[in-house]
Amino acid sequence: MKAIHTTAVIIAAASTVASADIVDMKFTGTGAGQNVRIQIGDNDAFNVFAGELKHEITNAAGVDQYLNGTHRTFCADVNEHVTRDFAQYHTEQLENIPLTASNSAPMSSTQANAIRSLYSQNNATLMSGVLSNAYGAAMQITLWEIVNDFDGTADSINVNAGNLTFASTNSNALDAGVLAQIESFKAQITSGLNLGQTGPDKVLGLANEGAQDQLVAVPTPGSLSLLASAGLIAVRRRRSA
Repeated sequence: MKAIHTTAVIIAAASTVASADIVDMKFTGTGAGQNVRIQIGDNDAFNVFAGELKHEITNAAGVDQYLNGTHRTFCADVNEHVTRDFAQYHTEQLENIPLTASNSAPMSSTQANAIRSLYSQNNATLMSGVLSNAYGAAMQITLWEIVNDFDGTADSINVNAGNLTFASTNSNALDAGVLAQIESFKAQITSGLNLGQTGPDKVLGLANEGAQDQLVAVPTPGSLSLLASAGLIAVRRRRSA
């Protein structure tokens, strides 16, 4: 009975996205993506990595215990930097990020729901950990566009206009594969919003006032059940050895 109860607790963690709990997290490397050139407002353009960011998370408890381990995240805050040392992050609903000392207005519910729609339709791919570089770069650019420019219309996600603009590192247009994937994501966002695919159970915000806020995909109950079963099997094998 204890084994069944343990699995049920972990499955419940995936079905309820809590907020304002604290975890420790640090940046450990990059995943799928590529370097691009970004311009923020009237500031000088600079090169930046757009794609998956690998983070290690510890000390997650309760409904957030599934966060313990290594995760591939995407940045929600283009104005701050990752930290290679463990720092305390708050788990947050998307409407509460980005969290910075000078930011009194985090993203709107319209922007948050667009991100939820995107994660809802790409959860299985994101959880697989097997993304192409074009997919990773397009996902990150689309997320930055949503947080900084999205007003509820697909046309507001535009790599050539708005608060953020993007190019390749040599200042030419972005790679064709990245642009095509961004257009696909835009279509997904529009359809997802129209269908009400905006539940908070597929993505969680991780916020730190002095470091770069992150978005992490939340495993579905089914995938967590498999992980829990594998963990319980491993424990049984160790005990019987």
